[in-house]
Amino acid sequence: MIVLLAAAALGLGHHTVRTDHTWTCRQKVDLDLVQVKIGPGRREDAVHLRPGCTGRIGKLVVVQRSGDGVKVAEGTHDLVVGGGSIKCLAKAPGFHQDGIQVLGGARITFHDLHISCGRRDERLINANLFIKQAGRSRLPPRDVVCEDCTLGAWAAHTVSVQGSVRSGAVHSTLCVARFPQLTLAVGDDARNPRVGGNHVRQCGHGKLTLEPGPRTVEFGERLQLRGLFLGQLPGSRVVAQARARGTHRFKRADATHSRHNGRFRLVLRPRIGQVVRLRSGSLHGPAFHVRVRPRVTLRRRGSELVAKVRAGRSYAGRTVVLQARRHGRWVAVQRIPLQRHSRARFEPGMHGVRVRIVVGRTPGFLPGHSDSLRLR
Repeated sequence: MIVLLAAAALGLGHHTVRTDHTWTCRQKVDLDLVQVKIGPGRREDAVHLRPGCTGRIGKLVVVQRSGDGVKVAEGTHDLVVGGGSIKCLAKAPGFHQDGIQVLGGARITFHDLHISCGRRDERLINANLFIKQAGRSRLPPRDVVCEDCTLGAWAAHTVSVQGSVRSGAVHSTLCVARFPQLTLAVGDDARNPRVGGNHVRQCGHGKLTLEPGPRTVEFGERLQLRGLFLGQLPGSRVVAQARARGTHRFKRADATHSRHNGRFRLVLRPRIGQVVRLRSGSLHGPAFHVRVRPRVTLRRRGSELVAKVRAGRSYAGRTVVLQARRHGRWVAVQRIPLQRHSRARFEPGMHGVRVRIVVGRTPGFLPGHSDSLRLR
């Protein structure tokens, strides 16, 4: 439904537009209010500014659950939008969504506009404000500016200014983007971009994430954790806390700060299996188990072999198993008790075979085995 008050056909006089379908401007307008609400299920943008669109829109209010909030084409010119808001609450599957996508046009000012199209748990949201010559535009956008605007969090870019001339966002508040280094992204093909006087701020909590990788180490090895602090100001502190098996308290294992791109690295030196969790102030990140294998060695000492197990706890009094490689598989041939310092010296009683030492699972440790050794 579209409601037009006053002389809509001529685009003259003060009036209001309310609709639940795409509203298209192709002529001179003098509007107090344009209000567009796009519901779910339809794949459509909210507002199209087309060739011939010029004049004034006093207030623009968009609620979008499908495509872009506003799309600006070449031929739109000398237009002022005096305020309002663009909120993207959802999008059609597969769409790359923008709050405002400027493909072309000249001398367009968005003033005091609140644009919030990013969503914490949804991808394919490109930018709150995206300015780049594209589509059928023969000329780059020129003098297209968002002035005294507020641009929300969680879009991949908060503001992206690419192929354009004297365009961008000025004297505006920019919430940190999903990827912090893309909060204000200015491309090499942006000529004389207008991006001065902006304030970047944290708008709500970010999200701590970890890259996939091993979570098992051999005793004595370091475990590196690499992650990305999404939607968070660079330089934020990230702490890894660990609770060793058999204990009840978490203790700090390592701490660092996120870099300009939100990435961070932590290094753990676990002595026993443990639960690790990430924190940044009151923000809770992922928690996971780190598993530890004992370090098992087998060496010759004259006619004897020496087995040793290194771990965060003593293995003295426990039994290890000497295995021999026979017919393509490992076979247990001798059980050996460990003495002080988790060591044992013994005569193997065999020759001409490859052997290794195996230790079973114990509380806090995975099973482990030594490298194999060939007996002469």
